[in-house]
Amino acid sequence: MIQGNYETFDEYWWKLPEDRIHEGVFGKVKHLMRNQSYRSAGNLRNMKLYGNYQLMGLQQYQYAAAEPAYQTTNRVTLNVIQNMIDTVVSKITKSRPKPMFLTEGGDFSLQLKAKKLNKFVLGQFHAADYYRTAVKAFRDACIFDAGAIKIYKDGSEIKAERVFIDEIIIDDSEAYYSAPRQIHQRKYVHKDVLKEMFPDSAGFIDQVGDQSHYHAHVNNSDMVEVIESWHLPSGPDASDGKRSISIENTTLYAEEYNKDYFPFVFLRWGERPLGFFGQGLSEQLSGIQLEINKILKTIQISMHLTSIPKVFVEASSKVVTAHLNNKIGGVIKYVGTKPSYESVSAIPQDLFMHLDRLYTRAFEIAGVSQLSAQSKKPAGLESGKALREFSDIESERFHEISKRYQESFLDAAKIFIDLAKDLYAEDENLSVKVKGQEFLETIKWKDIDLKNDQYMMQLFPTSSFSSTPSGKLQDVQELIQAGMIQPDEGLKLLDFPDLKSFMDRKTSGIADIERMIEIMIDKGEYQTPEPYQDLQTGIRLMQQAYLLYRTQNAPEERLDLFRRWIEDANELIVRAATPQAATPMEQEAINPEAAPIAVPESALVSDLLPPNTITE
Repeated sequence: MIQGNYETFDEYWWKLPEDRIHEGVFGKVKHLMRNQSYRSAGNLRNMKLYGNYQLMGLQQYQYAAAEPAYQTTNRVTLNVIQNMIDTVVSKITKSRPKPMFLTEGGDFSLQLKAKKLNKFVLGQFHAADYYRTAVKAFRDACIFDAGAIKIYKDGSEIKAERVFIDEIIIDDSEAYYSAPRQIHQRKYVHKDVLKEMFPDSAGFIDQVGDQSHYHAHVNNSDMVEVIESWHLPSGPDASDGKRSISIENTTLYAEEYNKDYFPFVFLRWGERPLGFFGQGLSEQLSGIQLEINKILKTIQISMHLTSIPKVFVEASSKVVTAHLNNKIGGVIKYVGTKPSYESVSAIPQDLFMHLDRLYTRAFEIAGVSQLSAQSKKPAGLESGKALREFSDIESERFHEISKRYQESFLDAAKIFIDLAKDLYAEDENLSVKVKGQEFLETIKWKDIDLKNDQYMMQLFPTSSFSSTPSGKLQDVQELIQAGMIQPDEGLKLLDFPDLKSFMDRKTSGIADIERMIEIMIDKGEYQTPEPYQDLQTGIRLMQQAYLLYRTQNAPEERLDLFRRWIEDANELIVRAATPQAATPMEQEAINPEAAPIAVPESALVSDLLPPNTITE
């Protein structure tokens, strides 16, 4: 519940004067929270099932409450929900999608900018740690009704953070077609942090009372409830877009909001026909999990009552009960009917069969094979091709889910690019560092700055090849056998960490030529071939680059650099293959009486050396 008396609220909070926006926002949010209490109850239930422990709630000082000892002692659990969710999260998020920017019919300049834009966005993803944040949000989407990532500007940086979905407040009537026009984020922030962000409102922030609504004995007065709200413009030329940050007694910040999107990327496990929020895997498996818990409880109680052997003693017999012990070779004295030991099995096998059947059905609903959940591969599947086929069959069930996960990276890339444009308007030196294979590269936004209609985005999943060493080796062997790549290029594709130093030496020739190509095409600086390079391979790679960039209408001066390099390399090859005249020292060794040969001062040092000679 929200503090304050907000029995009425202004539906159009974004039209209020800035000093009264907080009144409309808090009234609106309180009204929406009453309507969405069922959502919070469902998310609480799903969190309990996933975490396998009792929670008092999802609010402060509720989520961390420990269970009483009597509820956890000797409790048998078979948490199929957590098993399924952890498996599918590992399976789907192992792909690290990369947005690719392609120009349609653009000239070489636009294509070069698109190439740099690829690096810029990838650098922003790494700087904001977006891939790891996306994994957390996808896990939320499996547990709750959605997962969310907030992308925002923080000074001169772009950051991304995982947002707990219960903080998101949406009007269900607006979200009937899953496209709301306003969103509120309700969050608790420390007073000191707020006063650092909004020093002019420090007095109002200190006046905010205790925010602990459920535990009055807990002093939580330093935490302040903050609501950040967005209202999208009603049209391309409308001016009613608004963003505000409010606490219960004042509006901390308000500005016009002219973007056509919210600064969030939402992920969902399953989509509902109506409404904004989806359905998590935890909800889909909740019925089976509850039935499993019930059966386990029945089995546990039955085992405790009937699994211990019993001793039957006739009432009229004279048996010394003290002799009924666990001593080896013990003697039991009796008169009349002797005592008998009996093991009673009162648990029907159908109960265990039903438990196993429910556990198997949970895998079928989630679309996960038990082999994947147990990190095992099917017996007999050794080759990379066979493992790929098995993975393809298993992944068909996750096609739509994986597609939504990958498309979320396109949504994120759009926000990163739009925020980069805003930052560039404030700082013309905006740049990002991108880690290449061998070195860091700085990409400046002023060298990119493409308009939205000059490019299109596609996704390139990096998990197209196998991830295991044996699978990689099989993939590369197939490409070499098909003649698609050369053996030395295959070595570079393997990229085994424990063989990195060896691979670096073996593939250094290709890496050196690729570096030259990159410098010539990006900076227009000619790179001179050397006799110590693998010139035959270099000519082949230069020819491929030349033909590629010629089809992309690269400037003639850039193409001429490739032609010049190929000609110079050919000349070096011919020179190395042509027998050269013996040096004066060599002639003197062969014929001491022969006259010395005059050497022109303009001769190159390499002309005087035998082929394949390396000097300092």
